[in-house]
Amino acid sequence: MKFVKKFCLAAAYVTRLPLCSIPKGDDALSGLSKYLPAVGLMLGSILCAEAAVLEVLHVKNALVGVVLTLSWLALTGGIHFDGLMDTADGIFSHRSRERMLEIMSDSRVGNFGVMIGLSVLLVKLAALSSFEGPRLVLALLLVPAWARWCETFTIGYFPYLKEQGMGKIWHDSTIFPSDVFVAAILPVSVTVACLLFQEGPGPAAKVAAATAACGLGAAFYLGSILKGQTGDTYGAVVELAEAGALLLLSLISF
Repeated sequence: MKFVKKFCLAAAYVTRLPLCSIPKGDDALSGLSKYLPAVGLMLGSILCAEAAVLEVLHVKNALVGVVLTLSWLALTGGIHFDGLMDTADGIFSHRSRERMLEIMSDSRVGNFGVMIGLSVLLVKLAALSSFEGPRLVLALLLVPAWARWCETFTIGYFPYLKEQGMGKIWHDSTIFPSDVFVAAILPVSVTVACLLFQEGPGPAAKVAAATAACGLGAAFYLGSILKGQTGDTYGAVVELAEAGALLLLSLISF
């Protein structure tokens, strides 16, 4: 029961799914990071079901990409997307590290945030429009889960840069590396299951590898600039992992 309660709380915090109410106080959010990949798998399952309905309705590929992209954004409430835009405004300001963090804390969105945000949405839309059948299902199912595993790694591995902030309790309550290994159990299991039931040279493994590579690459890139992470960069890692993986997979025609 504790697992279910923690999972529902994590899902309620990072999605718009009304699985439970979020209690007041940071203590309620303690130890939730290892549940993030499970939340990603749930999101992926919902998107797969939606894709199946669109296929039954014979919706054109371009419109499928639009609907799935908007649904993906709506399900999360834009929480990661907001972090991406704030991170872009700070990183591309080319100011001092301290000034970057100040800019990221500003709730207003600047030019760089808009450009990067629109670019990520366009990449997702175009990539999802290019996938069909089992490939689309694999991408929708596995990419959100592995992107959030990258987030769990980022939360645990890098120092948190603010004395306060929504992401601080996530970092402080993550046990590294044990929670990262625990978080990997579900996405690894689902990926292996997909490998057992698919044909060809491991498309599921390519999805997992592409997402992990893009997410970890984004995490270390941001970490090298800021010398740590914030709640905004956690969201940026998720968005860049998802968009980067979808772009890479569409380019290699996995």
